[in-house]
Amino acid sequence: MSVAGGRPRSAPVDGAEIRVRMYRVGFGDCFLVTFPGPHHVLVDCGVHNRGDIGTLDRVLDDLEAETGGRLAVVIASHAHEDHIAGFLRGAERFRRFTVGEVWLPWSEHRTDPIARGLRARLATLRTALEFEFAARAASRDVLDILSNTAAKRNEPALANLRGGLGAGAQVEYLEAGQVRTTPGGIPGLTAIVLGPSRDEAFLRRMDPPKAERYLRAAPGGSVVDGALKPFGDPPAAEEGGPRLTEAQRTTLLRAVELAPEALAFALDRAINNLSIVTLFSYRGRGLLFAGDSQYGGWKSWLERADAADLLGDVSFYKVAHHGSENATPKSALEAMSSEDLTAMVSTQSSPWPSIPDSPLMEALARKTADRVLRSDSVPIDGAPEGPVAGGASAAFGVGPFWVDHRIPV
Repeated sequence: MSVAGGRPRSAPVDGAEIRVRMYRVGFGDCFLVTFPGPHHVLVDCGVHNRGDIGTLDRVLDDLEAETGGRLAVVIASHAHEDHIAGFLRGAERFRRFTVGEVWLPWSEHRTDPIARGLRARLATLRTALEFEFAARAASRDVLDILSNTAAKRNEPALANLRGGLGAGAQVEYLEAGQVRTTPGGIPGLTAIVLGPSRDEAFLRRMDPPKAERYLRAAPGGSVVDGALKPFGDPPAAEEGGPRLTEAQRTTLLRAVELAPEALAFALDRAINNLSIVTLFSYRGRGLLFAGDSQYGGWKSWLERADAADLLGDVSFYKVAHHGSENATPKSALEAMSSEDLTAMVSTQSSPWPSIPDSPLMEALARKTADRVLRSDSVPIDGAPEGPVAGGASAAFGVGPFWVDHRIPV
């Protein structure tokens, strides 16, 4: 037995390993986790339309070749294009697969009354913002980030997932607090579901848009740094546009005082915090897949009595939300005490140069002893260039459009 994070770990079985393959899709996520057997789990398959580097079809080819067309579990962490677009683009291909289970967040359940109300609220506010910004020539950044949540892009992919990918898969809607044993029939595997929460206070906190102000000192007191006020005084409702309550309009007016990028990510946070957060446990190895969960999503489970023990067992971390600054709480990273902690970040600095966050990347490098790799360090002709992997490359196997990490078990 070996010890990491203060807890016993089973001795490796000769030749047995977990392999995590991170595909470089551009700005998006696609991970294939292979457990001994082999048994395959696909975690997300998508790319943002603006961050697409043209590899997704090759990724789909590789998924089919690597798995032999058999997936024990498919996880769609949340309803953003950069995580689910491949389930539409590859719809015909997935119909040929044998798929055991499809996991979606509880918020995507069609008949759940709370989920229906939440989706309606999100859609109303998003549509209102799109309408207002379209009338006032918002920047491309704002419109592109809003499009990541647009129903016209995402609903066909979600419908395919809800239908079991046309492969007869059992569809499950997950929420915080569930524990799945032998998911997809994988012996020895346990999945602890840490998110998304159903807590009402948490749900209220993630109603979009949520105004966050960046303040700086000024002679007359604090002012909003880089504030934009495209609305001015509250405008009257325009013909053909969505009707807002006064409370909704007040929220919108406050929100647009933010810089466009900050506003867009404030909107995204509501859906990001609905991400499925899964801690896989296999022979003492913990693999944490946090989707795009941002601070609110983490906070909903970091107060669990066993949170420190759970994080202490993490030996692999799929970094949340492409490495953004508010997606990996410092306390959570510090609690990942495994001596062989390794991390992967599916990211690229185009189209949003603030991602990934440099201080977070530096903290990950320190915490993992440089066993952290970002997907854009895999060179792709014509794609944005990421940093050279450097010392991190020794912990990974780099392919033509993927990175592998092998975990002995």
